[in-house]
Amino acid sequence: MHQLQLRLHYYKVLQSFNLPFSLFVSLFGLMFSQHVLPRMINAFSLSLLTGGFIISVYMFGQLYNNQYYFYHNMGISKTSIIASAFLFNLAVVILLWFLKLYLYA
Repeated sequence: MHQLQLRLHYYKVLQSFNLPFSLFVSLFGLMFSQHVLPRMINAFSLSLLTGGFIISVYMFGQLYNNQYYFYHNMGISKTSIIASAFLFNLAVVILLWFLKLYLYA
């Protein structure tokens, strides 16, 4: 239970970098589309899993590099915590895609 809380805390910090970038990308994608909401959800989802995630992991490593030692001392490896954050993002993207299918079915 304690490790899950630590993983969620890491995920929350990553999202402070990932969400603004992903929203910017999805709003930028609106300029090139006719169907606004489905294209925005697609661009946001793709950015949340790819570029936004990579940038957020990089920014966390630059700004909070010593935090990885804290997580390691608590029994969570760097690879494990990054993989769990990616899986949390994947779950969010799957929920967004189901929402899109529900709205446009």
